This record gives sequence, C-alpha cells and structure tokens, in this order.
Amino acid sequence: MFAAFETLLSRKNPRFVCEDTGWPKPGPVKHVAYIRHEVGPALSADAMAHLETRVGDMPELLAFYRRYGSARLYCDTIEHPVVGFASAFWIAPPSEWDGLRDGFSGWLDNLSEEDEEEFLPDWIDDCAVIGEVPNSGNYFLVPLSGPDRGKVFEFEHDGFEFIEEGANLEAFLEAKSTVDEALLTEILSHTRYCDGKTSVQWLCREFVFDE
Repeated sequence: MFAAFETLLSRKNPRFVCEDTGWPKPGPVKHVAYIRHEVGPALSADAMAHLETRVGDMPELLAFYRRYGSARLYCDTIEHPVVGFASAFWIAPPSEWDGLRDGFSGWLDNLSEEDEEEFLPDWIDDCAVIGEVPNSGNYFLVPLSGPDRGKVFEFEHDGFEFIEEGANLEAFLEAKSTVDEALLTEILSHTRYCDGKTSVQWLCREFVFDE
C-alpha cells in the first residue's frame, strides 16, 4: 500500500526545473527549485481510535494516518516573504480538519438555495475536509456516506466544481506521487516557486532527481 508515495519520498535530491511566468512566452532563464516532502508522525493509538469513530471503516485513509499522520508535497526550500514555503498539496492531520472545513465553508456562505441545489453534491453535509492546495482556495474532501463514500474530491473554487481525484486516499496519493506532464500542469496552475532573489513567480516544467 502507498508504493508510489513511498517511491516519491525516496527520490534523492528532487527538484523542479522552472520557467518564469512571462507573457506571451517565458524568458530564456531557468530556475532550479529544490523541493522536499514533509511527512508527519503517525497518529497515536488514541487519535487513531477517535479517527476510526469519526470516519468508520475506511481502510486506505486509516492506513495512511496510522503510518504518516500528514503530508505536505513538493515544498519549496526557499521561503517566499508572503506565502512562506510554497507547496503543492497538503493532507492534514485530523486535528486540523475542522479548521479546513471552516475555510472551505466560506466559499458556500453566499450561495442561494437555488445555487446549493445546482452546485453542491448530496454528501456536502457529511464529509471530511482533509487537505488543500495551499494558497489557492481549493480543498480536498472525502464523503463519509452515500455511494461516493471514501472517494477524494477536489473542490475547485474557480468554476465551483467538485472533481473526483481518487477512488480512495491511496489512489489519490498515487496520482499526486506520479510526476508526469499532467501533474506538472496541475501543480504549475496553482503553485509558484521562489528564487529568493527576485520577484519572479517560477512555474515547474520538469521534475528531476538523482538516481
């Protein structure tokens, strides 16, 4: 379980080759953004018991928190003065889920009844908000009941969409751990890397690591 994720974590000296956000096309200068992945400690036995009570029988999600506790992926190693250390994906410990839910709920506050009927899935009142795309307004949600129970959805605020990202947390992490052109495009659409010297917002174009 979590083989692709473990492979990602094992990559030596991982880095992105980045281009600037110049328009109409990037400039000739490249920036190499050295990155890391931050994995939290496994949950305690008491915390795991509380989590299992909260989500029920959800094997992949429980297995993740039993082993890792949290995960922040593709983190910059240079701190930006405004956003801090940029990262592409954040899977939070359960102790932070309620705070994430508050942030997500802010996007729903001004919806009319008609909008709620049109845009919100049936499970919206019974889901866990387990993570986010940092500094984007996008959140990762797991329904706790119904036919979509256990799946991972991304709430994409630009378009107000709920996009299925994985049949379970393991499948979600496999997709986010497999760096291909599609994932690079996804990351560069939200995450900007910093060179520590200029105000250029660098976009990842290639993933490199030492063999």
